[in-house]
Amino acid sequence: LLNGLIAGLAAGLTLAPPAQTAERLGAIPAVFRGLWMAEARHCTAPQSDESWLRIEADRLSFYESSGPVLAVAGEGPERIGVIIALSGEGSTWLYLGLLSLDPGGDRLRLVSTGVEGEVLRVRCETR
Repeated sequence: LLNGLIAGLAAGLTLAPPAQTAERLGAIPAVFRGLWMAEARHCTAPQSDESWLRIEADRLSFYESSGPVLAVAGEGPERIGVIIALSGEGSTWLYLGLLSLDPGGDRLRLVSTGVEGEVLRVRCETR
């Protein structure tokens, strides 16, 4: 089942030229890790802020849910797909998402399977 999800996730990485293929990674790359918020002025807000997002090598944590990384596929240094086993508020579900960094690495775009649109976040300094 997980291999099928990984294949589907890799197939979803379609913005690169056809010659570039997704590569399975062992962890979320360091360039994506850290604290991310909706705006820089929110970076001092507590973890209860709705825009709070922490990315670690093996875990993704939102303000009301978090979970371990099950799979990561990379398509170049600034674009990855992830499968996360999220849990929160009494439920558990699979999160399939595409994460990409704008040039410079200070803005993050998240596109989630089954959710229309994208979520934008800015990098916060480590606290």
